[in-house]
Amino acid sequence: MNYPDALAFLYGLQRFGIRLGLENVLRLVEAFDHPEATFNSVHVAGTNGKGSTAAFLGGILRATSCRVGLYTSPHLLDFRERILVDGHPISEQELAVLATEVAGVIDRIFAPSRLSSPTFFEAVTALAFLHFARVHVDWGVIEVGLGGRSDATNILQEKVSVITNIGLEHEEHLGDSLASIAAEKAGIVQEEGSVVSAAEGAALDAIVRIVREKGAHLIRVQDHYQVEHLGRSEQGETFRVTGRLRKYDSLQIPLAGRHQVLNAATAVAVAELLEEKGFRVGEAAIRQGLAAARCPGRLQVVATRPRILVDGAHNPPAIMALRAFLEEERLPGRLVVIFGVLKDKAWERMLAILAPLASAIILTRPESDRGAEPRVLASTASRCFRQVQIAETMPEALAAARTVVGPEDTVLVTGSLFTVAGALRALDFAPLF
Repeated sequence: MNYPDALAFLYGLQRFGIRLGLENVLRLVEAFDHPEATFNSVHVAGTNGKGSTAAFLGGILRATSCRVGLYTSPHLLDFRERILVDGHPISEQELAVLATEVAGVIDRIFAPSRLSSPTFFEAVTALAFLHFARVHVDWGVIEVGLGGRSDATNILQEKVSVITNIGLEHEEHLGDSLASIAAEKAGIVQEEGSVVSAAEGAALDAIVRIVREKGAHLIRVQDHYQVEHLGRSEQGETFRVTGRLRKYDSLQIPLAGRHQVLNAATAVAVAELLEEKGFRVGEAAIRQGLAAARCPGRLQVVATRPRILVDGAHNPPAIMALRAFLEEERLPGRLVVIFGVLKDKAWERMLAILAPLASAIILTRPESDRGAEPRVLASTASRCFRQVQIAETMPEALAAARTVVGPEDTVLVTGSLFTVAGALRALDFAPLF
């Protein structure tokens, strides 16, 4: 198959929905002689911040002159963003070849035995691991798709586990409490393994319990690392970290927001842990890797006069971090929000958090089959915001926003990475890598 055929095949597997469990992905990788066993790995779970933390870790490991594969989801503008090697996406030809092989295995193993077909995420995960093995990466930095314990990525072998913060999400799959969700995410912890976490409260308690049960070693960032925010500029955040191995003054990251400083400190903690395990990292690689990391769609300014700010915040904790940034920045002029969200998110709470800062909101639909209908959101939004509009498409939403803002005002696009992707496409942004 060619590249369009490959995408059609993979997206066609979405009809099988979300299925947690390792049976299908194990059958796939067994057919390829376990590619996931050919590289060292860092496995990153959490509710928010795991994509940014993975990007920071990938940058640090690349700065050590290692060959690094980075697997994340979802993508913004180009499917190939999910599978990067040394910062470059898998080529269209490589993806087509591997998709052909994966499709062949599915036809050979699953169809004759009437086993349930692998899902989209299971097939893409196997494809990514196969690609990393074929191009001989030294490290794979792998972001969990959903949860942890039963996520398709949880077949990794030699790994360090990372758990960022924990919030309520995907309750239908992971449980309805912070403790149950944290327990699912802590399912990536290996027996006698090493874990770095920035979790707090009941979520931390659940992680500690599982770490003890597995005889693993936990490094909690807030307990072992002192982090001091030094300032913010157009280039990002500057901060100081006093770690377990050394002190890092004036570290810089190109991502905005104090929450990203904690994500970066988490990456520093992982880097120091790897040093203790005998891998060569060092201060220079940590500095260079953090400064070079890229994670588009997070507090990203994509236009000026009026300012258009996009942020993929998709649940209440992420919206709270976004609000904290806005309150700290005190941007001039009015704030108009373009909001599109997936129907299974806590959008009522998200709207309530944003409402005190914005003078108007424009409701639209994310580019996803799971997108919430804007008219369903309208009654709640009208109780929170002084002005509420509905726009069926992102181009219509951006056009509506421009009619009510001046050159010094800000248009904020948020609610989902799918919503951010729609804005970037409407603004003619090229693929990001």
